[in-house]
Amino acid sequence: MNVLITGGAGYIGSVTAELFLNNKHNVIIYDDLSTGFLKLVDKRAKFVKGSILNYSLLCKTIKENKIDLILHLAAKIVVSESVRKPTLYHKVNVNGTANILKAMEKLHVNKILFASSAAVYGNIKKSVITENSIKKPCNPYGETKLIGEQLIKNHKKTHKNFNYVCLRLFNVAGASDSGKYGLLKIKPYLLIPCINDSFRLNKEFNIFGNNYKTIDKTASRDYIDVNDIAKAFFLSSSYVNKKSGIFNIGNQKGSTVKQIYDEACKVLKKKPNFIYKPNRPGDPDNLLASNQLAKKELKWKPTHSIKQMILADYKYRNKNL
Repeated sequence: MNVLITGGAGYIGSVTAELFLNNKHNVIIYDDLSTGFLKLVDKRAKFVKGSILNYSLLCKTIKENKIDLILHLAAKIVVSESVRKPTLYHKVNVNGTANILKAMEKLHVNKILFASSAAVYGNIKKSVITENSIKKPCNPYGETKLIGEQLIKNHKKTHKNFNYVCLRLFNVAGASDSGKYGLLKIKPYLLIPCINDSFRLNKEFNIFGNNYKTIDKTASRDYIDVNDIAKAFFLSSSYVNKKSGIFNIGNQKGSTVKQIYDEACKVLKKKPNFIYKPNRPGDPDNLLASNQLAKKELKWKPTHSIKQMILADYKYRNKNL
């Protein structure tokens, strides 16, 4: 297939692109490099620098490369920033998705894989979240992802040959198994890279909030390795030929911030050095995936442990930053 990956110069995009390329697909990376890196663009892929808000360039890229499938990963994704800049998040995440669907309609492309988020569920009371759980985002980022899903579902209603897969990704971690791709951000926002950087740079680590309704009062999340996410997208590229669906992609195992920190200390043989800070706005107590539907429909399962995620990220950031 000719596969267009928006946001393909980013963390998840680069690892996913590598997997598609390894399986002999033609990959076109479309990224404005606002948060992505040229270093993360595989030399086997074609690169187009462009924004998903640029409708004419999207159309030109899709047409010239005879695109069969779009993997839509490009988005603004930092929860705390979305609280400060809700209009920006709506503009990029909602208008950008609408632009892609409009371009697909014009050029008769009928398959899309969409990177959604666990943030669509919000501060849910259930211990394990299924795809049918109530969606009540508690921050603008989650709201924009839910709107993106709805735009795609609405497109399906009026285009019979159109199919989609939305993957609700939980908390990503790790680096590619090849060691070539990982999180390059100098100031990361994801937990495991932040913990690893506190050790790499010999800095005190901040744990935001110690009054959550969890076992140790720090926020609990479901962490999933970036290679397992890439595999979910790859399996979805076959599924979408015949069906549409929405799937949670997580480990179905919750870990609190403090548990992850303690595991990193153990794995990396480091002494604890942290303090508690106030809760960040918009952060729910628990987010834990049920991944049973993805296992059943996509024939997917997570294969990487928390220990592997910590070690792979630490090794990658040490080498590349």
